[in-house]
Amino acid sequence: MQRRLVVTLVGVVVVGLFLAGLGTVFQARLDRQSFTRDQLTDRAKSTTAFIDETLMAKDRSPFGRERLLRITHALGVSEFGLLIVNETSSEPLNVLAALPDGLDFSALDLEELFANGTSSGALEGRAWAATLSKTSLPNEAAAIVVVAGEYDDALGDAVRWFLFAAFATIILAVFVALRLSKQMAQPIIEATKTAGRLADGDLTSRLPQPDPQETDEAADLARAINAMAANLERARGVERQFLLSVSHDLRTPMTSIQGYAEALTDGTATDAQRAGAIILSESRRLDRLVRDLLELARLDARQFTMHQQSIDLSQAAQRSLEGFRPSAQAADIDLVFSSAPSAAHVNVDPDRLAQVMANLIENALRYTTSRITLGVALEGGYATLSVIDNGPGIADEDLAHVFERLYVSRHQPKNTESGSGLGLAIVRELVEAMEGTVQVASTLGSGTTMTVSFPLLP
Repeated sequence: MQRRLVVTLVGVVVVGLFLAGLGTVFQARLDRQSFTRDQLTDRAKSTTAFIDETLMAKDRSPFGRERLLRITHALGVSEFGLLIVNETSSEPLNVLAALPDGLDFSALDLEELFANGTSSGALEGRAWAATLSKTSLPNEAAAIVVVAGEYDDALGDAVRWFLFAAFATIILAVFVALRLSKQMAQPIIEATKTAGRLADGDLTSRLPQPDPQETDEAADLARAINAMAANLERARGVERQFLLSVSHDLRTPMTSIQGYAEALTDGTATDAQRAGAIILSESRRLDRLVRDLLELARLDARQFTMHQQSIDLSQAAQRSLEGFRPSAQAADIDLVFSSAPSAAHVNVDPDRLAQVMANLIENALRYTTSRITLGVALEGGYATLSVIDNGPGIADEDLAHVFERLYVSRHQPKNTESGSGLGLAIVRELVEAMEGTVQVASTLGSGTTMTVSFPLLP
């Protein structure tokens, strides 16, 4: 990446310099004709000024070709002509110095010359300029000076200075590109190293945490990798604890089954009927745990189907509650139902909803002291199902873990537990799959409220 950044930055500078130089040369070539004409016009004016001074002198000393050569040489003019003309003449009245090679008298625009005092033009890759003397001569004649020369190089020494500046700029660009690329690539290099350590199993590896004020892409990348690493580390811990808890929950009933089975086999069991009942109870517990594990696996893999339809949440809740009334009466627990004031139609899978309510009621039965209240209400476009018990409640620090797998066995183990500890995890997965939400509220010593919400159908 560093190499690509350096090549890109230096390449941009080189291309920019090349385009700037190319544009400068192109513009200079376009301007050199007018530039040369302006220079020749200035030289012609200077030569004309010398001639005017000579013509206006009192002695009017004649000037021949040698004198003109000295004057034009001093002005840097190598090709010149000096003619005596009037405005209407088609031929010069007198030729004191012949016109430059290749320039005909007819090419001179006498009308422009007498009107403006100067004229210029191009001549086979060269330029020429003519100026009119301000001194009047007899017969309305006047002297005109014509000079010619090659097109000047408008750039001159600027080319060398430009090349020197371009070379210095490229060297500076290389230095800046190296520093900048290293600075830009460093966070990515560190992120790559950290990602490699995470891939190798070192989930404690972290990038330096950027300041909250930093909002660039490198800071966002560091925060994302650190968050990912934290989630992976926590997931590994949860997985490890999950395996330990499942192993414990499998081993406990297996131990009971094995012990009573050996007692029955050896003939040492004093109450065969009781031993058989315990074996049956523990095997059912094992079956429930295995079924819940398979259910969670299907939920995680999204390998289940939903047959959602419109149902009345109040009617469905009442049917589910009545199914638990015999077991509640046997445990001397009151079941109270509160219906919504009007129909609460929601779009859910009836079987999955029944599974959700069964898990919530079973969970409440395990912890309640004497009463469970199941209520349906309408709140702001949602139908809510609440399961309220008056059990011991849940500590604040444990509320965030309620819907985690095997929460019960990790946070509140009970010797008399009959569930798998996976019911609430299944509840959350099913409710979210039906586009609902589930929440828990609890006060330690006063009971717990589980609330499921679904959008109301219009």
